[in-house]
Amino acid sequence: MGFEIIKKGTITDVPDFLAGTCHCGLKKRSKRDDICILYTPRDTVTSAVFTTNSFAAAPVIVCRQQLSRSRNIKAVVINAGIANACTGKQGYDNTLKTLQIASKNLDIPKGEILVASTGIIGRQLPMDIIEKGIEDCSKSLSTQGGHLAAEAILTTDKIKKEAAVRIDAGKDEIIIGGIAKGSGMVEPDMATMLAFVATNASIDKHLLDRLIKQGTEDTFNAITIDGCQSTNDMVVLLANGQSGVSIVEGSPYYKAFKEALSYIMGFLAKKIVQDGEGATKMVEIQVDGARDTHDAKTVARKVANSNLFKAAVYGQDLNWGRINAAMGSSGIDFDPGRVDIYLNGTRIVKGGMADEYDQDKADSYMKEKNLYFKILLNMGKAGARIWTSDLSHDYVSINSEYST
Repeated sequence: MGFEIIKKGTITDVPDFLAGTCHCGLKKRSKRDDICILYTPRDTVTSAVFTTNSFAAAPVIVCRQQLSRSRNIKAVVINAGIANACTGKQGYDNTLKTLQIASKNLDIPKGEILVASTGIIGRQLPMDIIEKGIEDCSKSLSTQGGHLAAEAILTTDKIKKEAAVRIDAGKDEIIIGGIAKGSGMVEPDMATMLAFVATNASIDKHLLDRLIKQGTEDTFNAITIDGCQSTNDMVVLLANGQSGVSIVEGSPYYKAFKEALSYIMGFLAKKIVQDGEGATKMVEIQVDGARDTHDAKTVARKVANSNLFKAAVYGQDLNWGRINAAMGSSGIDFDPGRVDIYLNGTRIVKGGMADEYDQDKADSYMKEKNLYFKILLNMGKAGARIWTSDLSHDYVSINSEYST
């Protein structure tokens, strides 16, 4: 039993999930929609993971509080353009006011609402604009609104990130759909990125917690664009039970559900890397043969965040010495003389030194959009994977002008 990918799927392919969007003017120099609401009239079980940044934005703080009181979340209000981070008590109060406004317009309790923001840090939300936006979004809620919502949450992103899958459950079907945003300020440990995933399956909150943490660790926590962690990141998973199909460990649909959820989260995570600010290439770094998972992840992240390595990838220069140098600075205990490195299946480093390989073939690999580096430490049996992008001139240009 597996799952089927829904063509042009999005979060509102999940039954009884709606979305509404509008343009408020929060995104500077843009006329795209910049506020949206995700909504289901049904009770839900909801889980989320948040940024570990000490400067957590006001919406992150409030969402943590909301979920500590109740898991029955029926709506998420999302604005793009202003992060509402590092905004003190006023920013916190504005988030609470957002809950009040949404509660009034959606006619649901404040405790059933989450708030998310993304954009420039340090600016206060213009609450008159936010209020009008929530009112308009509430009136435009639609089962067709998922695609618009996927666009409304973007900032420097160039492409929408959305997907949905279907699991045949006899006379019923389980749907999982999601949208995400992220292009820069992305680093593992909850890399700025937001992701919202919904399903019509019925699932216990403890199992849902475990699945979202597991899934995030293997997907959203396995990407990096610039090594810069955000203040606003969150991944939210809502299950409204509309299908009547229960997901429990050992049940007929548990494995398929877990695989489908992993696919959705992985698809969205990789789309974030592919859309990295100024990115021209996507790079997968697989580290195997480590003593433990911690060592493997540390080495993979060190390489993935090496500006020298990423710049070489952008320049299509197979400068494998930069990989070695990054690994050597990881602080992990390994034997450099055992290290082998492969590029797209071709060994380029053997025992920590240059291997004999076809230079023309390797150069042709470096011109491809998708690169796969495999690092063998040969110290144990553990492994880890990280997806990253290259570092281009455009990345510097985008981020030198972001707040102007």
